Amino acid sequence: MKILPIKSFIILVCLSVLWSILFGQMLPTSVRADVGVHPILPGGSNIKPEEGTPIQMAAETVVMTIRQATEADNALIKLNPDAYGLQFQPVWFSAIAEVKADFIMKNPTSDMVGMIAWFPLASALENISWEINPDEIVPSIESFHIMVDAKAIDYTVSELPNPKGAERPLLPWASFPLTFPANKETTIQVSYLLPLVPSVKGNVLALYYVFQTGSGWAGSIGQAELILNLPYPASEETMADMTSGNLNLPYIMANVPAGMPLGVNIAGNQARWEWKDFEPSAQDDFSIWLINPIVWKELEAARAELQLNPEDGQAWLDLASIYHSLSTVGYNFPSVFSNTYLPLGIEVYQEAIGRLPEHPAPHAGLALLLLAPYMHGINTPPEVMKSIQDELMICRELEARNPSLAEGADLSSWLVEDALSMYSPNATATAEWYANSTAWVQKTLDTATTPIPTSMPQVELTPTSVTAPKNTALLQPTATPIPMLSTDSGLNLLVLATAGIVGVIFLGYFVSRRIRARAS
Repeated sequence: MKILPIKSFIILVCLSVLWSILFGQMLPTSVRADVGVHPILPGGSNIKPEEGTPIQMAAETVVMTIRQATEADNALIKLNPDAYGLQFQPVWFSAIAEVKADFIMKNPTSDMVGMIAWFPLASALENISWEINPDEIVPSIESFHIMVDAKAIDYTVSELPNPKGAERPLLPWASFPLTFPANKETTIQVSYLLPLVPSVKGNVLALYYVFQTGSGWAGSIGQAELILNLPYPASEETMADMTSGNLNLPYIMANVPAGMPLGVNIAGNQARWEWKDFEPSAQDDFSIWLINPIVWKELEAARAELQLNPEDGQAWLDLASIYHSLSTVGYNFPSVFSNTYLPLGIEVYQEAIGRLPEHPAPHAGLALLLLAPYMHGINTPPEVMKSIQDELMICRELEARNPSLAEGADLSSWLVEDALSMYSPNATATAEWYANSTAWVQKTLDTATTPIPTSMPQVELTPTSVTAPKNTALLQPTATPIPMLSTDSGLNLLVLATAGIVGVIFLGYFVSRRIRARAS
């Protein structure tokens, strides 16, 4: 097969796709967000004084009770569901936090003090990016209630300037009058229902609480306590640390694999943090990753099924697939929970291979998990890469031998090939490449009209048998270390569009290579 017709075809396809993208952007539409983009939901927060005040916050106790969301919870947040592809979903949010925050305020002066206090009803932090959906209304808390000395009071909602700039949407705040008697303590309680922010994949949820708004009271906060009541055991399987003051929500790329949050005290389903003489800044805002309660139920059911049928290969494969979904995000990058679930997934896939010797899916899954820790950089050890290639070859052979199993499988050899092409230095879309994709556009367009390189090194694949370990106690986390990785989590729309264009051209390049390889 000649190269020129293939290149011409690829270039034509790429130009057609680019024209479709540009033309599509010119058409009016109510759906502005890509699949998987979610609204940036409001978080919890301290109350804030209107101006300098002698009133002190002697103590605060914040209790967040996490539960699975219901259809009725859709009314908690006003948003345009069409903008996020939620119009056909009966439940918009996976999980809800029922929040109660109690504040003990102290007036140390001999005079009565009156003021207006404020509470943010939307994400007001400077590092939250609203441009993901510029035409969307700002999602804000609707079910907000406040009590002073056990008596309910009214509040007013005001739209205030966005701290990120005048071009950003106005942000809603609740305001209410407070009176503090001389030399006495006053108890204030705020309560509201708060949806958790979902990741693109939906298995991980972000929860955050803004302490910095409480810094305006006189002195430090004497004692602060935050309590999470979870719908599952509090452990490394369900909780992961998020960098303090860095709410990079999981929209595009993978986040750094994380461990247990620092300073946490655990008892059953409860996690607790305490601070004394607390002077909160932006770096002290609380944030945490939690497992989606729906996925946790699926995991518990799969573990229970395996306990009942330990020789059932399909039960092992089902459990491995759940571990897989918790270990990785898009493009086979590791998730924040990969340190916990990736070793488990590898072991359970090996068990499935031993019990399903003719099934290609466990080999594909094992290859993907072996590759996942190295997706951020080209540094896979040779022995690991050989294992990945061996599993890929076995998977291909089993797919050819058992087409019915291959057709019904969620995992296949082409997924492994796609991940390898993403990883490969000659075809890659690593985190660094994404960050610099704009500079690559012209270079790639030039490359598309020149002879396609054929010097990519090929490693001969030799099928090897994988022996399933005899140890079947694989239902709990192990201490297997996984490389700690880092990447940028936020990309603006321009970079996304540019990356998409370059990705289309690279896709054409790979198709051309595949056709030429098969022809040869």
